[in-house]
Amino acid sequence: MTLRELIGEYFGLPKGELIDKPAELLRVADIKDGKHADHPHKGKRVYISRRAFKHFIEERKDQLSINHAPVEVLGKITFVAEQISEVVINFDKYEYEAEPPKYFYTKHYVGEPSIRILCEIIDADRLEICSIHFKKKQKTPS
Repeated sequence: MTLRELIGEYFGLPKGELIDKPAELLRVADIKDGKHADHPHKGKRVYISRRAFKHFIEERKDQLSINHAPVEVLGKITFVAEQISEVVINFDKYEYEAEPPKYFYTKHYVGEPSIRILCEIIDADRLEICSIHFKKKQKTPS
């Protein structure tokens, strides 16, 4: 099942609704070639659990529904899902936190909020996405 199909399935569910196979990992990216020759996780595969993906949809749906119509909310969530690979492979900003080890990838988009993805290492070959957020651009002090 594709992420787009899961969006269609999860978007209409009530918040907190149980889903089938919540721990199942879905492969969303292979970090191979990109704009970063020295990518910190080159050669790893990136996964997201169904549970984490549903949580992303629920939380962003609630957040975006305050100021946007349902069709716009669905479009923004779909856009982010389609950009996961791009964010992780061709990030604009990479951050690392040591305790416990966490890896943040941020990608900036013109006219849109940035997308920030938090990953943790599963094993030597795999990263797992823990959360996906919009990040508003910081206004520079005048």
